Amino acid sequence: MLTIFRSAVLAPVAALALLLTPPAHAAEFIDYTDIWADVKAPANEAGFGINFVQSGNSFDFIFATFFIYDPATGNPDWVTAQLEREKGKTSFTGNIYRVQGAPTDSPFVPRNTVTNALGTATFTPASSATGTLLYTVGDVTTTLELKRLTLTENILDGKYWGMAAIRSSNCSSSINNGTFYEIIHLNVAKQAGSTQVTYTFIMEEGHICTMRGTLIQEGRFQKINNASYVCHLGSNKVVDGTANLSDIAATTQGIEGKWTSNKGLGNCREGVRFSGVLLP
Repeated sequence: MLTIFRSAVLAPVAALALLLTPPAHAAEFIDYTDIWADVKAPANEAGFGINFVQSGNSFDFIFATFFIYDPATGNPDWVTAQLEREKGKTSFTGNIYRVQGAPTDSPFVPRNTVTNALGTATFTPASSATGTLLYTVGDVTTTLELKRLTLTENILDGKYWGMAAIRSSNCSSSINNGTFYEIIHLNVAKQAGSTQVTYTFIMEEGHICTMRGTLIQEGRFQKINNASYVCHLGSNKVVDGTANLSDIAATTQGIEGKWTSNKGLGNCREGVRFSGVLLP
C-alpha cells in the first residue's frame, strides 16, 4: 500500500522486510478448506456436498469427504479422497476410498475394517471460491462445478493491529516498485442492516486509507468488488481509485485478506496481503 511515499520510510521498512519475508509457497497459497456444493444444484438439494481440509508444509494435500448418493441404489453414501497437488499445476488429484466396518454402537475391531479404492478424483480450482471436480465412484464418472457453501456470515467488525505485505509494479517512479511492508491499524465497520462495509487502514507514518463497498460472503471467505479506495495524508488526498478485496477470512486470532488496485494512478498496480490480531 502507499508505495508512492517510500522515501521517508524505505530504510526501516527494508530492514523489517529482511525479518518478515514470507515462505515461497505463501505467495500463491489459497486455503480451499471449506464445505463445497454443486453450483447447478437446486437451492433445496439436501444430503449432498463435499468437505475439503487442506494441510501440509507446502499446502499441497487435501483430504476430501464426499457425502453423496450411491449411483446404484440412490441411498446416502460416504467416501473419502486423498488429493495431492499435481506438480506444476493448480489442480489436486488422488484416490477415492470407501471404508466399511462395525457400527458405532458396537466394539471396534480393526480386522473387521475394510478399505476399498473406488477410483480417482481431481479438483481444479477456477478461483478461490469455485472449481471443477471430476471423480469416479465405481463405474460412474461425474463432473461437478463447485462453489463454497455459505453457512453463516463472518462478523469481522472490530479493531485490529498487524502487517501488510505490498507488491507494486508499473509505477512511473522506480522507487515505488517492489515489495514493501507496512505496520497497520485496521478498523472494520459494517453498516447495520446492510451489506455495506468500510475498511479503514491507518499507517504508522500517518496515511489513512478507506475502502468501502458491498460485502459478498462465499463460504468462509468474504470479498468486496470495486470498493472505493481513498487515502489521505493529513488534509491531502493522495490516492483516489478502486480496489478488489478478496479471501477475507476470520482467523483464530483476528483477520486476514488481500486486495488488488491501480490506486487511480495510471498504470501503477498494487497487490496487498494483510493480517491482523483483534484488539481487546
